[in-house]
Amino acid sequence: MKYLIQLFFIYFIFSQNIFAQVPYVLKTDLLETIPPENLTFLEGVDHEVPFELLEKAVWKKKLIQDQSLVEGYWVKFIIHNKLGSDEIGLNHNWNFEKKLFVKNSLGLVEFPYWKHKRHSFWGEGRIGAQYRILMPQNEVTIIYDFFRSNPFDRFMAKVNGLDRMTIGLWKDIRMRELVRFASNIGFMSVALSFGLYYFFIYLVSKGNYLWLSLTLFQATAVVFFTQSNGMYMGITRALAVGDGVFVFQGILFIFLIQFFRKALVLEEFYPRINKLYWIGIVFYAVMIILNFVMALNWPHEAQFDLIKYPPDHLGPGIVKLHIFAIPVGVFLILSIVISFLLWKKGDSSAGYLCLSFLLPFLVIPIGALAFIITGGFNWKTMLIATTAGGFLFLSMFVTFGFAIAQRINDLKKYALEQQMRLTEAYQRFVPDQLLRNLEKDSILDVKLGDQVQKEMSIMFSDIRSFTRLSESMTPEENFKFVNSYLSKMGPLVREHHGYIDKYIGDAIMALFDRSPEDAVRTSVEMLETLREYNEGRNRAGYELIQIGVGVNTGMMMLGTLGEADRMEGSVISDAVNLAARLEGLTKLYKTPLLISETTMNQLTPEAFKTRLIDRVAVKGKVDPVLVYEVLESELPQIMEGKIIHLDHFKNGFDFYQNQQFEKALELFKECYKNVPEDRVSGLYIERCEMLISKGWNAETWDGINYMDTK
Repeated sequence: MKYLIQLFFIYFIFSQNIFAQVPYVLKTDLLETIPPENLTFLEGVDHEVPFELLEKAVWKKKLIQDQSLVEGYWVKFIIHNKLGSDEIGLNHNWNFEKKLFVKNSLGLVEFPYWKHKRHSFWGEGRIGAQYRILMPQNEVTIIYDFFRSNPFDRFMAKVNGLDRMTIGLWKDIRMRELVRFASNIGFMSVALSFGLYYFFIYLVSKGNYLWLSLTLFQATAVVFFTQSNGMYMGITRALAVGDGVFVFQGILFIFLIQFFRKALVLEEFYPRINKLYWIGIVFYAVMIILNFVMALNWPHEAQFDLIKYPPDHLGPGIVKLHIFAIPVGVFLILSIVISFLLWKKGDSSAGYLCLSFLLPFLVIPIGALAFIITGGFNWKTMLIATTAGGFLFLSMFVTFGFAIAQRINDLKKYALEQQMRLTEAYQRFVPDQLLRNLEKDSILDVKLGDQVQKEMSIMFSDIRSFTRLSESMTPEENFKFVNSYLSKMGPLVREHHGYIDKYIGDAIMALFDRSPEDAVRTSVEMLETLREYNEGRNRAGYELIQIGVGVNTGMMMLGTLGEADRMEGSVISDAVNLAARLEGLTKLYKTPLLISETTMNQLTPEAFKTRLIDRVAVKGKVDPVLVYEVLESELPQIMEGKIIHLDHFKNGFDFYQNQQFEKALELFKECYKNVPEDRVSGLYIERCEMLISKGWNAETWDGINYMDTK
């Protein structure tokens, strides 16, 4: 009987050890979280305990004392490696203090004690608390892992919290760590860029852009002080896991609520609801002050005495984070409802706001889908949800770019119209050509009101569909695109003895005082340069761009405009308006370069191949002007085809002007048949067919195209 009892006792001890050391089988390349049931625990010893004691110690199935999270404890687990690599990565959940022993057929490996900020973040086979461990394939490896959070991170749970570990191939663990840091840098870079962009817009146009920029600046700060950045950059934990986190979050929420108020004009349209938003701002202001005072004395007793303050997984703060975020969430939902109602009333900008406010809520279905796909709430779900949340948060501000792009385009059109009436200047700098025209030796000699009347050629060019292009690009890409384009075109003007009078957004207004041929030659070379520029855009996968150019020649008043301290040299003349109208007509005739009769008559014979394409009375004028197309603006094969059929087109145009539309139609069809790219012939085919089918008044029809738009 005595031997039976001893045998039973030995079996009991042996079975307990076998149970405690059930290995976790690593058999998939995906990163996996080691389940708590595969862990055993040893409390009451610190990181300096020798391995022999760990090996002989009695391990328990769960952590008993809460205080061990602060004082330190060891976790033992066994990994059975069935992957195709010996290099296995072990990822710890925001651990700032580590020591490991690894035992397998390769022997015993001791990883030195590491503590954040005391030791280097990068080590041999280690990135912070993420370790590269050699585990022979198809063998078991025993790992002894030390954990301690002192001061305690109140966001951690007792079970599956501090000792939650992810395991997989080392290259995947390392990549995830680097991607996490890179995504933070990417988020901060984009947010900061947009913040600066909106801030500069605010400096120019004031308005609600200030709160947009401040929100993005604060979002950058919030991400900068996260735990992952804190580990990489050695930032104090107080700003990531202490009361300081509520200071940064509170400032962000105040900026957001203030932006909601201003964007929806609540003070004017909904004064009672506006008071609710003010209550939210006051609430967060009070929370900021209280948490700031507490952050000055962090860590507190709750970070050290877990017997008195058991771990609750809720974080620090007077008001816990999940409660702290409720007011701003309510205001966001309320803003969606208000913006939708305003949009229904006809406020188009409110539609953009409604869409923007809705974007953050897409993280809910994305998170739910990730929960289903990944099989529960795990690191994969968190990574997908947080990444999507950051992207959607930035997207909320990107959508405001649509309204801004349209606003920029409206400002450009307004500036162009103002330029056509009276060019006003606000800069002291004037080009050398203007000084010579005004017979001034130095810019110091230029005075307000200096002027001279002179015949000059003026060139207008503009990018087609710029608004649509700008909406598909970020603000930074918009500026780079316009500056890249203008850097190609500007030098061509100077090479041909002209100077740029204005940059109006993407449009160029240039003056040529030597010869009309300089203006036409510049226009042709701009189009040639554009083709080369488009080749580069095509290789890079960008959309090709098109421009229209109009050139006119006439008498102009050249001088200084503005006031004594802010002035600019420019021109005033109907010739300026006509050049702008010609540039606009390139859209109608679908040809890139048009010149006026005045310019045409002053060109050297045979300098350019041209053809008369219409008699046009532009808006606001009764007398028609002859409009010519410069054939050198086309691709060589198109130009050659137009030249070959130049007589056909000329005869067809004469027949058209003489109301012989059947003969004109036949000749234009011949031109179009041989050169399908000849859009002008196509336009005349449509005109002839319409006149033939609907008839015309032979007494009143004069062959002039009267334009009722600019």
